[in-house]
Amino acid sequence: MMVFQQMCIFFCLMLLGIYARRKEILNDSNQKQISSLVINIAYPAIILSGVSGEGARIEGRELIFAFSVAIAILFIAVFLGQIIPRILGYEKKYYGIINVMTVFTNIGFMGIPMIYGIYGADALIYMTIFLIPFNVLFYSYAIQTIQPEGEEKKKFHLRELMNVGMGACVISVVIYFSEIRLPYVLNTTIQMVGGLTAPLAMMLIGASLPDIAWKSLFKNGRLIAFVLLKMLILPTLVLLALGQFVDNKILLAVALCALATPSGNMLAMLAAIYNKDSFLTATEGISMTTAVSVITMPLVAILAGIG
Repeated sequence: MMVFQQMCIFFCLMLLGIYARRKEILNDSNQKQISSLVINIAYPAIILSGVSGEGARIEGRELIFAFSVAIAILFIAVFLGQIIPRILGYEKKYYGIINVMTVFTNIGFMGIPMIYGIYGADALIYMTIFLIPFNVLFYSYAIQTIQPEGEEKKKFHLRELMNVGMGACVISVVIYFSEIRLPYVLNTTIQMVGGLTAPLAMMLIGASLPDIAWKSLFKNGRLIAFVLLKMLILPTLVLLALGQFVDNKILLAVALCALATPSGNMLAMLAAIYNKDSFLTATEGISMTTAVSVITMPLVAILAGIG
């Protein structure tokens, strides 16, 4: 029920984004600027807000266990990303984009605000633990995988991990384990700025939806099959299996966000840079998974017994 309520809130925010786009409050030029504001300021702040308060802490074995769950989920997602395009009969040139759309979800823009909204800032340390290996894999595996076979591939460099999101994750871990207490003014500022993430990110997603040719998407049987597998069937099965070993509801909810949120928006940008043939497939997959997530995420939560 909590996931359903949170997705209803996200849906309302998306509707506001659609309205803002219709009224030209949000347009092509300022959407890029607001996206930059979210990525570089609000998103890092909401990550930091999870460790800047005075709430309950998790320690030792629990943190290690959470990190192990994050690694296991990524391994499972990578395995599924390898087999899904083959099962669905995609051409080989699309294997990479379908693979990364399976693995790399919108865990940042949608997952973090969801966990924050349902469980509060103290629960975000679990999300931070997930985000570190997620980001490492994104800037290595995703870029390598999306590039077509037979061409010289761009090599991964450690400096590519030096971005504000990863920086916020590392700083959060340092603050958390050092038990640093931030001054009230700084802590409150971080909390308030982090609170911008959900409304701005969801409105930006909503503003992009009117540009999609929805009729053609719903006639694409292979795309519909991919969406059903990625957004409903596989997350439910993985979470049911995970629930046999994990009894922490917050950790299961974070796993839900890692598995069942839509394919990440950044993947379309990677496709445009590294594999232009897959750009249309990327935009279609991202759009469709985003549209259905309002229904599929609560369904997965109910079926998996998360609530």
